[in-house]
Amino acid sequence: MLIDSKFELEIPTHIQFTLYKNDYIDNLIISKVKRECRNEASKGTKFTVSIDQFENAIKTSAFLRAELQKTIDQDLLPDPEFKPNSIFFLQSIINRLVNLHTITFKISNDKIFSRLVKVEDGREIVSFHFNIVEGCFDLTKILNREQLDTFNKRFMDVGIMKNKYLQRISYFYIKATVLFDILAQMDEVQILDAFDIITAVDPKIEEDDPILLVKTDYTPY
Repeated sequence: MLIDSKFELEIPTHIQFTLYKNDYIDNLIISKVKRECRNEASKGTKFTVSIDQFENAIKTSAFLRAELQKTIDQDLLPDPEFKPNSIFFLQSIINRLVNLHTITFKISNDKIFSRLVKVEDGREIVSFHFNIVEGCFDLTKILNREQLDTFNKRFMDVGIMKNKYLQRISYFYIKATVLFDILAQMDEVQILDAFDIITAVDPKIEEDDPILLVKTDYTPY
């Protein structure tokens, strides 16, 4: 089993967050995306677009391009007086989550809101909350052939994967909590040493409980 620190950052493919119309930068993002992009969401209070569309829409605004540059400058030469905003956080998230291809944002009309959160020592910090909606869990990157076969057999036993040879496919969709529950059971009965997989993944994955595309593979016969 080979798991590195990059594995959990490769999981999210679709995230969701809230933008506030009464925040100047948020409202500018909303306006540009609405004008430049096609909404893939069915609800009017949500807007779903590809990352490429989103980034291109942001760059149509000279002001937002300047904010993006500030974000780059902050990474290169941190300024203690710098005040992070949605552009800063979104750029950081997009850069870190390398397989992210879709974003959804909800539009809030709240006039009173705050992104300040208290940490353990009582300080307040600016935070940007987002939820993971969908992800990809590629087992072929972390399990060897024997471990993949063990994983496949277990998921056939519980009815998630097809057992008939001609019906076998090398992927399936599952909620994160269900996947982790089955992995924990496998670890408990020592079918597979899954503890490393569970602990290597940020608890946020389980908390947000996204739909995961799980990729596996079969031994050719």
